[in-house]
Amino acid sequence: MSPDLIRYKFIEKFGRVEYKEFVLSLYEAFPLRDRLFFWQEQLIEKIFNDLNIPQPTIGEVYSVFNYCPIHDVKLNADIVPIIDGNKLGWALSYREKKKHFPMANVNAPRDLDRFKYPENVEILYCSICREQRLLNMPFPDTIK
Repeated sequence: MSPDLIRYKFIEKFGRVEYKEFVLSLYEAFPLRDRLFFWQEQLIEKIFNDLNIPQPTIGEVYSVFNYCPIHDVKLNADIVPIIDGNKLGWALSYREKKKHFPMANVNAPRDLDRFKYPENVEILYCSICREQRLLNMPFPDTIK
């Protein structure tokens, strides 16, 4: 079954709001998580059972849902800097950017579960979110 049809059936069954939350939560961690949250597993199990197809691996889930939930365009890979979210003012601008352009991902917040941070990390982004964010949100991407 095609990824397009699976996404369509997901939206049909759970609605656009749940679809958006599901996809955004898949791509909110950098690097990507190696397993789903329980609530995500439940949704995947329901939709794949309804479609009578085998349960997917985590890689297959990322492959099927590798589209912006706002603009329905395939996500692109990029390497971006990791930014310390504790810098004054950065957290607010990051939240505003994520609210309006959730898949722009021009930088990445530090993962609080890690103790060593590389300077850069691979992310996935929506080209339309990124373009709109860069045109409409003149926040600095780094605060020194």
